[in-house]
Amino acid sequence: MVDDMELELIRRKKIEEMMKMSQKTIPNEVINIESVDHFNKLVNDYQDSLIIVDNWAEWCGPCRAFAPTYDALQKEYHDKDVIFAKLNVDHHQDIAAQFQVTGIPTTLFIHNKKLVHRQVGMAPKPQFAQIIDAVLKKIKQ
Repeated sequence: MVDDMELELIRRKKIEEMMKMSQKTIPNEVINIESVDHFNKLVNDYQDSLIIVDNWAEWCGPCRAFAPTYDALQKEYHDKDVIFAKLNVDHHQDIAAQFQVTGIPTTLFIHNKKLVHRQVGMAPKPQFAQIIDAVLKKIKQ
């Protein structure tokens, strides 16, 4: 009987370890998308998380003005299963075209490999936080 209890304890501990290993750690920084493969891996690996992709370009004034807000929000939402990424549309026109990004800044909200929301233009931090909260509420329903 003691052996059965020990075995059960060992089994539970092993299951907990396996579950921890299978869970992805949310990156604690804004991810710069480097290629189509990198983008696809991000979307596949974190499909249960909300992925927010800021489409930008170096020459875009509003994009550059929005960057500090985006970075600050990443820090605030890191522990809420939200991943923040940036896509330079000049370097990755194929990905931008896939999502029909025709103007920047455009922020894409992706969950379960699907576009669930699109925000065109920049927004002040409080307003953008409200948008994130609304999308999180929507995907958890």
